Amino acid sequence: MLASVAIIILSPAMLIISVLLYGFGFSNPIFTQQRVGHNGQVFTIFKFRTLRDQTCRPVCGFQSRLAKAFTSALRVSGFDELPQLFNILRGEMALIGPRPHSIADHVLFSASIPDYEARLTVKPGMTGWAQVCGWRGPVRTFEHLNARVRHDLVYIKHGNVAFDGAIVIATVLLPIWSVIKRIKVPRQTVRDLKHNARQCDGRIA
Repeated sequence: MLASVAIIILSPAMLIISVLLYGFGFSNPIFTQQRVGHNGQVFTIFKFRTLRDQTCRPVCGFQSRLAKAFTSALRVSGFDELPQLFNILRGEMALIGPRPHSIADHVLFSASIPDYEARLTVKPGMTGWAQVCGWRGPVRTFEHLNARVRHDLVYIKHGNVAFDGAIVIATVLLPIWSVIKRIKVPRQTVRDLKHNARQCDGRIA
């Protein structure tokens, strides 16, 4: 029910994202990949395509820079995951749960952590406890993998409606925090602030 409502509300945004991606040379804006889901069942996940491959059309340098900024914003905000609302409608995913991994990653990760496959006892989710706690994105280190699995197992053990609600709220706020973290104050501005502070201290003295 929530996925249906979300699709209705977010359909204009998803349409705009698709059109922009197509305009930036992504001939097929939707990326699909085989993932391992509930009880080890393999399903096809949907995402907005944010990396260029052989299916993309060549574009000029200016378009390429715009495309890079736009796709980066999609990944940081998590909006590239919106097509997975249709995976929820198909019964392959849930709104909240452990993130599904590719078949290759699943084989590698299950060999690295003994209780990794316990994540498969529930449906994979668009978002989860691990993601809102900062363990999102590609897994590049064992620390990242271990932390993600531990958070997923905590959710499976203690999950309830209130917990789900808190994760949904944190997920909605996640793009805002991500943007704030990416804002950097220029070094010159920092030096000016320190200089002005010293001058102010001198006048007060």
